[in-house]
Amino acid sequence: PAAVETDDESDDDDDGDDGDDAATAAEDDSAVSEREDDEDEEYECDGMEDEVDEDAEPLCHLTDEDLKLSPLRDMLSSALNAIYESFGWESESQRRAFAWTRPSDPVVLTEEEPCDDDETSGRGGAGGGGAKLPDTFWLDMCSNIKAGEDVRLVNLQLNPERNTGYKGAHIWRAIYEENCIDVDRKRSEPMCYEESVLYRLLSGLHASTTLSIAKNYYPPSKRKGRVDWEPNPAYFMDRFGPNPEYVRNLHFSYVVLLRALRKASAFLTRYEIRTGNIVEDETATVLLRRLLESTILRSCQDVFGAFDESLMFKEREASENPSEEVVSLKANFKEVFHNVSSILDCVQCQQCKLHGKMAMLGYGTALKILFLPREELIAASLSRNEIVAFVNTIAKFSESIKEVRELTAMYWAREAG
Repeated sequence: PAAVETDDESDDDDDGDDGDDAATAAEDDSAVSEREDDEDEEYECDGMEDEVDEDAEPLCHLTDEDLKLSPLRDMLSSALNAIYESFGWESESQRRAFAWTRPSDPVVLTEEEPCDDDETSGRGGAGGGGAKLPDTFWLDMCSNIKAGEDVRLVNLQLNPERNTGYKGAHIWRAIYEENCIDVDRKRSEPMCYEESVLYRLLSGLHASTTLSIAKNYYPPSKRKGRVDWEPNPAYFMDRFGPNPEYVRNLHFSYVVLLRALRKASAFLTRYEIRTGNIVEDETATVLLRRLLESTILRSCQDVFGAFDESLMFKEREASENPSEEVVSLKANFKEVFHNVSSILDCVQCQQCKLHGKMAMLGYGTALKILFLPREELIAASLSRNEIVAFVNTIAKFSESIKEVRELTAMYWAREAG
């Protein structure tokens, strides 16, 4: 799948110092110092003005380049139009489904007023009583990643994640500060296991974003003699060299996504992709099944053991009300995830918001798959947009892991030269 639904907003932030491993106090300290270093950065999207030509489109905007239609696609569409002229469509939904020549819309390019971060940080009372949560509790994990009223399709191939010049330090700071799970309205010190898992997932997303920026740092520019996007290995090493835990969190997040993919493999194998384009639907189906049948999902048990969702939300020893504590912990975990998702609405860079919201939707889908107890709930709850985001988020993290090797090799090659 190469397109994802969104609203007039779009991508995740930019400027990437990665979050860090929340498992130890030392790593917590490094995260604090990292965010303090970011505070001096301005909250703006300068579009890399010094690096692009004067007539270039702002890098924060989504591209409005039309999709290039293949001759086969045009032929199939012409055949359907001929059928329509003779017999007509049976319904409006059928007409929309077979509008094959309609390219993905790049999203309405509107200027939006920045929202107040404080508006997204409020947290109401969480879960509780002695009630047992229903099996359907996790179905709304993605509910705060809103699509808005004017939903459009965005072609992700035309809008890859890269450096836009957006200064997103305030967004990352708000995200990390939001990651605090309260139990019985008391902040857990030190981090509980569930809080550590969520923190490492956010850190992994931050690392992936930073890597995309480092790999695609300098935009094409006739003035600078660049015909394509070029990497910045020094930027990569400056961010990751002193902080190897960022890369560990990237791998951890990838394992979480792969565990969800493996759990949902039976459902996804049967999943029918229907966009109205027979050729692309068949291609996507073949690629999805190839992913599900890949070696890594059939082996590497030791790798998958890096995370085990069954260890989460266990009753704590020495707890006065263990069942109530578990209910509260689950409710707070979901609420923190919702609040972090809402923070992305404050991103002013359309490119950044697109990839940020897509990744959080992919995360939410993965967590929903892992936490739901029955396969039929998974099959009934996953939307097309969630599946698209889930698969593309896996691809994003896979690419990021490869970029670590590539950027490391580039850096030391330049140092040696």
